[in-house]
Amino acid sequence: TMGEAMKGCTKAMATMNKQLKLPSLQKIMMDFERQNEKMEMTQEVMGDAIDDALEGSEDEEEAEELVSQVLDEIGVSMDASLVAAPTEPVGAQAHAAPAAPTPVAEGADGGIDDDLQARL
Repeated sequence: TMGEAMKGCTKAMATMNKQLKLPSLQKIMMDFERQNEKMEMTQEVMGDAIDDALEGSEDEEEAEELVSQVLDEIGVSMDASLVAAPTEPVGAQAHAAPAAPTPVAEGADGGIDDDLQARL
């Protein structure tokens, strides 16, 4: 029984060796290795590109932090400036209170003002 098992195993191995073409298997393995290396290089390049792209956002954050630090050092507060800013449109201020013309004394500059007034 053990001898018959060994005989069957030997026949199976002989059949496999006949069907197995070593040169073609080696070629397939070499192609696989080459493609695997290409994939690893592509993955590395893509990873570096993504890292570089994401690194830019850190630079923006650092720039904003630096600007805030400089403004703090010179005593300028953006929040305080924005709170004190006018809330109505610029054109509304001009229409709400029309500026009275400043009286100009008659004299040497009168000709220039008249010329400007005529252009308006």
